[in-house]
Amino acid sequence: SIIDAAVVGIVARRPVRFLAKAPLFNVPVFGAAIRALGMLPAYRESDDPSQVGKNIDTLGAGADILSGGEALGIFPEGKTHDAARVELVRSGAARMAMQAAMQGCPNLKITPLGISYEDKERFRSSIWVRVGEPIDARAWLAANKNDERHAMRALTKELDKRLKELAVHVNEEQWAEFLPDLEALVPPAANANASPISPLRQRKRIADAMNYYLAADRPKAEAAAEEIRKLRARHAALGLPARAPIIRLAPAWAALRLFTEPFWLLLWMLPALLGSIHHIVPFLLVRLLAPKLQTPGRTTVSFARLGLGLPIYAGWYAFTWWWWVAHWQIKASLFGAYLALMPFCGLVALTYWPRVSDAVTLWWHEVRLALRRGELSALRQARLALRLRLQELAAEFARLFPPDQPPVEAPRSRWRWPVRVAAALLLTLLLGFAIYWRGRAQI
Repeated sequence: SIIDAAVVGIVARRPVRFLAKAPLFNVPVFGAAIRALGMLPAYRESDDPSQVGKNIDTLGAGADILSGGEALGIFPEGKTHDAARVELVRSGAARMAMQAAMQGCPNLKITPLGISYEDKERFRSSIWVRVGEPIDARAWLAANKNDERHAMRALTKELDKRLKELAVHVNEEQWAEFLPDLEALVPPAANANASPISPLRQRKRIADAMNYYLAADRPKAEAAAEEIRKLRARHAALGLPARAPIIRLAPAWAALRLFTEPFWLLLWMLPALLGSIHHIVPFLLVRLLAPKLQTPGRTTVSFARLGLGLPIYAGWYAFTWWWWVAHWQIKASLFGAYLALMPFCGLVALTYWPRVSDAVTLWWHEVRLALRRGELSALRQARLALRLRLQELAAEFARLFPPDQPPVEAPRSRWRWPVRVAAALLLTLLLGFAIYWRGRAQI
């Protein structure tokens, strides 16, 4: 929820003012900052039902901003959530647009955006922003006989429809649980892997196909779902996720993956260890204090941790600089170089330890399964049969709804992995030199 507004600003390539939930304006320092950015308070019933009436003034102020030629951003669902779907679209966006159109605002366009995250809890996850066709506000109002209320209701329905077409949306929320399984069983085409958002394009395609079959041929969708549940149960009994390399890749590649994974973990161990040691105090402080500020659920986790983390980590860096330079007589330039490396090491540590935990568990289960060749062969055969069935459904869906041709994107550099290896080795050498130099200085 924090980065959404920044993403919209980047895509718009112009200043955008936003509506934000009213309680944020009462947060010390942060409230003053968002006021300075020109944000408007949105009063939600879930926050304080007695304040909802103030939205009339907010929506009027938003219409005035639009009439003045500025860009205004609004998340029309009115809430933050984790579901793989567009929730009920509220009337606020359409109300402001039609009010501004009634005021004579020329050239006002309503542009729907769909924002999809590959894995929003993973560092450097891909983001896919789809920009829909803009709606001319004056033309829309005229098409509805200049009836502001009727035009507003119709526009709200149109925005709901367009947002569902742009974002990853599953009509029936309980069916979203099958998305990870289907993404593993029906991955993007091999020639699409050059694009970092090809998995998101495939996720959108799968969600659309699910919606189609649930509406047009529900028994067929339910039969496929039952087969997925059975395969999922077999995976769970073996302790393997649907994306486990040993069942997803050819035997030779799976074996290579089993032997190379420990190498990568060892290569990044030193920077991850140093990053963990240096940041353990502020990390624990943030994890201890953040739950006291966040609301129930996961939707405010990032806001609470970022809000606390920025001052706590900055204070920790200042404190360590003062303590080590003043009390241990370490040269400021040497310790400055060490501190300059620590943010990178901290980011490595943040992703390294969860990966180690998952990789060790997965590696153990994969090795056990590799030694039971008959069971592995049966599992691969069951997986292949289900993949072929799903590919038939995908081909049928493609005949009815041909996929859009994605824009031509620059392919990923073939030097990407060699550069990463060189960077890891260089960082390890620099850290080793710093430790050696410190040992010599103490001697």
